[in-house]
Amino acid sequence: MRELKDYIEIGVEKAGTQIELAKRIGILDVNLRMAKAGKRGLPVDVCILLADYVKVDRLEVIAASNLVTEKDERRRRIFESCFKKSNSAAASITMALLVTMILILAPTKHADAGCQIPVSDTLYIMRN
Repeated sequence: MRELKDYIEIGVEKAGTQIELAKRIGILDVNLRMAKAGKRGLPVDVCILLADYVKVDRLEVIAASNLVTEKDERRRRIFESCFKKSNSAAASITMALLVTMILILAPTKHADAGCQIPVSDTLYIMRN
């Protein structure tokens, strides 16, 4: 589970400077600094822009931002669950892609036309 500051650091590395990242996601540098320091979260729309910029799941950044200031334990667990769901979704997608690739690349047997046994005028049973 990453913290909001981790996503901000990834963005700063990509943008070159913290000031440039702030410009790209549409907030003041001072607000970005306070979020990175753990003193405040970011608005949801800014979280989405940051997530898109650093190419991570939007829900994770929104949850990480809310965890900066949330004190209620029940609500914290809800936000923390966003990371688990996101990771299991990624695992599910990876597994689906793997199965699809296996099915596409798996060798197939072609029916041998010489093994057809006529059952009626229009129905044939194929035997290997």
